[in-house]
Amino acid sequence: MALFTNNLDPDRLVKAADASLKAAVEVAEYTGRASPYPPDLMGSPLQPECLASFTKWEIQEACAFLVRLGILDRPRAKRRSSTG
Repeated sequence: MALFTNNLDPDRLVKAADASLKAAVEVAEYTGRASPYPPDLMGSPLQPECLASFTKWEIQEACAFLVRLGILDRPRAKRRSSTG
């Protein structure tokens, strides 16, 4: 049986998903704005401590999982400026 290197252990996936939701709520409460998409917080000054033990890839995978479950909305593509 082949080992897949791009698979996330199910327990780790659930922990990352939980941390992602917690981070979105924390940042929304702190800023008073809508909940951010958790991978966008990775490496930013607003990154909550609950995301520190995860890689950006793990948080991306967790959010994709949450989107498939209908718990998290799919992020909208950022618009490019047409000026210039």
